[in-house]
Amino acid sequence: MSKRFSTLDTTRLLFEHPKILFRMIERMDRNEARYIRESDLVAEVMDYTRSLGNADRERVRLAMNTDNLFRSGLVIDIIKADGERRLVFQDALINLMRACNASLYQELTDARLRGHLVTLRDVRNRLETSSFSEADPDYTELRDDLNERVSQLIGLLRQNVLRMQTISAQLADLSGDASRAPEKYLEFRQNLFEQIVTLYERHIKPTLVFLNPDTRLPDGSNLFETLESMVRLLESHDDHSLADQLFRSSISLNALYKPIQAVAQEVEHFLRKTRRGMAQYNAMEHFYGKLRALKDDTETLSLRRKWLEGGDFARSTGFLVGLRAQQRPKHYAFGQSSSYYQLLFSELELRLSDLRRQSEVPVLQEVAGSGRESRVDLQRINQLYQWLETLELRPTADLVRELHGRLDGFIPGYRFADLLAALNRLVNSPPEGMQVTTTNRFRTLEQAPDCEQFVYRKRRLETITTDTEQEPDHA
Repeated sequence: MSKRFSTLDTTRLLFEHPKILFRMIERMDRNEARYIRESDLVAEVMDYTRSLGNADRERVRLAMNTDNLFRSGLVIDIIKADGERRLVFQDALINLMRACNASLYQELTDARLRGHLVTLRDVRNRLETSSFSEADPDYTELRDDLNERVSQLIGLLRQNVLRMQTISAQLADLSGDASRAPEKYLEFRQNLFEQIVTLYERHIKPTLVFLNPDTRLPDGSNLFETLESMVRLLESHDDHSLADQLFRSSISLNALYKPIQAVAQEVEHFLRKTRRGMAQYNAMEHFYGKLRALKDDTETLSLRRKWLEGGDFARSTGFLVGLRAQQRPKHYAFGQSSSYYQLLFSELELRLSDLRRQSEVPVLQEVAGSGRESRVDLQRINQLYQWLETLELRPTADLVRELHGRLDGFIPGYRFADLLAALNRLVNSPPEGMQVTTTNRFRTLEQAPDCEQFVYRKRRLETITTDTEQEPDHA
């Protein structure tokens, strides 16, 4: 007796090595068939397992053996025709494999959509003659059938939307030769136009018509009219639970119209592209596909793979080389606390006070020499000290930078020597109720146009805290 696997073990192996069935489903869709030829499956399994180890190779080949697939119930029928064996897999297995790969979703055709609509019309007609009684098994079965068909339709349409939203990659594949053969561009564009028009007319447009609530059909009501009539029928017979559920389903179906409409607009826009535009489009889609592949590698069961490993991608494209050496742009955001706004308004008041006191700014005598050569005369210092006596200051974490901002632009001929004089004055004679604290942290100031630099110790201007506690009287 030959070795065989259970249904669970066989299914587990199929999903551990999904590329085999992925390729078979692609070939099945390409041939527009509902079966997989046994010879194609054997060839694919042999080709795939060449790179596996001995143990894994033997297990996969045993699991994908036709007898094992048939005994485990994953293949429901074997058809012998034209001298070959054709395997018909479980629809549940094929649909589950399609759900694992968005590129395998099938576009809904006009025939399939009309089939769903005819089925819903039949359910409505049966519902009109139903008893609407919970004790009637025919009514309960009809209600379950209605729920199943509506849920199946919503699922198919959502898959179709996801499939259509990946149409950018499909358009890039169709136009892949545009940049490589410019001399054959006119012939290529004609073939491309025919393929995209077929895609639009056979899949996108029928779905738009099916989901349009204003559509008028010659053979009866459209989708939303059919659902609305069933909602009214259920409400009139006090089955509000099913009526509400059906109403929510119609809203979900109506919401699927806009994304499909956006896809239709993208196709129309693509058809108007030039050869250069197609080449740029393909380049973007090519690198976007590489980034998506890197992202898919993080969506595994391994908790360690949570970051994109894009080092090779960055080096191969050159897009991101040197980006880490660039300084990240700084953003300015308003704070949320009341103290932040109090500080902001206080700073604005001080600046406005300086502007109002512009007429009181002393006319300081210009002197020659740099700031490092202390040649500021006594008259200039005295005028600066008199102005500092009237200057309003508030507690700050960097007194030097605060003074620089207040003096620069207000004092004619301002230079770092004036800043040193003002700082020396405040250190020795701080404002009433305040003190200057010197730290060991260094900062740098620059002044245009000479680009002079001033390295200083950071000083804080703080409010003096006094101890108001009194000693107790000893009578």
